Amino acid sequence: MNYPEVLECLSSSYEFQGMRLGINNTCSIIAGMSPGIRQIPYFQVAGSNGKGSTSHFISAILQAFKLKVGLFTSPHLRDIRERIIINGQWIPQDSFVNSYERVKKVADNLISKKIIDSPPTFFEYTFLIALDYFEREKVDVAVLEVGLGGRLDATSSVTPAITVITSISKEHTRILGTRLRDIAEEKAGIIKKEIPIISGCPAPSIASHVIKKIALERKAPFYYVTDQEDSLDIIDNDSFYRCSYRSEEQEFHYDIHLNGIHQGKNAATAIKAVQVFAQSHPELVPSPIPTETVSKGISSAFIPARIETLSLNPPVILDGSHNTESVHALVTFLEQRNKKDLTLIFGVLEDKNYKEMIRLLIPFAGKIILTRPLSPRAIPAIELKKVFERYNKSVSIIDNLEEAYNDARQSKNEILITGSFYLVGVMRDLILKTNPGIGGEL
Repeated sequence: MNYPEVLECLSSSYEFQGMRLGINNTCSIIAGMSPGIRQIPYFQVAGSNGKGSTSHFISAILQAFKLKVGLFTSPHLRDIRERIIINGQWIPQDSFVNSYERVKKVADNLISKKIIDSPPTFFEYTFLIALDYFEREKVDVAVLEVGLGGRLDATSSVTPAITVITSISKEHTRILGTRLRDIAEEKAGIIKKEIPIISGCPAPSIASHVIKKIALERKAPFYYVTDQEDSLDIIDNDSFYRCSYRSEEQEFHYDIHLNGIHQGKNAATAIKAVQVFAQSHPELVPSPIPTETVSKGISSAFIPARIETLSLNPPVILDGSHNTESVHALVTFLEQRNKKDLTLIFGVLEDKNYKEMIRLLIPFAGKIILTRPLSPRAIPAIELKKVFERYNKSVSIIDNLEEAYNDARQSKNEILITGSFYLVGVMRDLILKTNPGIGGEL
């Protein structure tokens, strides 16, 4: 098979199978793959928000220790290979094809023997391809971002060295439950017997109580990122954030060159995870961990489409915020930078609390352009228009994304593109293709 043929097969698996929660299939397939996969030390990172950024920070810190680090994240912005990275480099197309064929061969064999009853889903395939590639390339360690929930997510098919839960908020309520307690229980499903768990949730919270209770039941060492003993201070210096984090009798000073004060907490979560990892893996990371190396790793981290600013005329802010908690983080940044009368390009998926997202964004919007993310789950722009008009806002609908961007530029005001990674990814690619050299690397 060639690369386009593999992409077509994966697209078909998404269309016909959609999403399936459960790890029986992936566990069976992994059992039929190289045993080296189960020897890799993994960080498994779950959470309602911050899990992607935290995964990137963990990877950046580990790379600063000269390790070969695999990173699996989702969703991708434009190219599926963004999901599978080693030390900042996407999986090559030929390696992607080879890993796909190996995974498919194992899956087909198990189906023929009636050990599993269906092929992997789209997400399961990308996860299994990542594991095969990481093992073939002999990574020292790998970071796995959970796709959805935790307990039944494909990433729970391997035993991690460290588990991380960044935050808990109401999301995917039709799948994970309507109460924070229900959602916390699903995400805490990543906690394994005697495997350390790092919690970024506030100490006095329902989510934290649930996570700590499950950790106790499974004899998993439990660590808060911040509590009475571990503290975090963040100073906003306009162009960057200067952070001081005290943990395990060490003090870390680091600069965040990403927008959004919340990234300071995500970086602290990554530090805590690496710090605990070092205690059981001194052959990979010395313990106590050198603070200068940690600072170097964090300062090098780049994460696209997380309040990413493109220096154009007019400037563009790209943010993949897709639920109320992430929009709160975006709004905090907009307030701190005194952003007003932005030209808003907005699109969102149907399973999101879009009415609350809109309410939060309205005070910063001047001109509003509604469009539709490239997803079958996208809400029709006409439905969003009804909500915006309740705020006496003039709204236009432009389905073609290139036309939407060109129209936004006419106002000369700063442009904010947000609501969905499926929207922001396409728009980012479109803008960068016409403005080479602008923006960071993916």
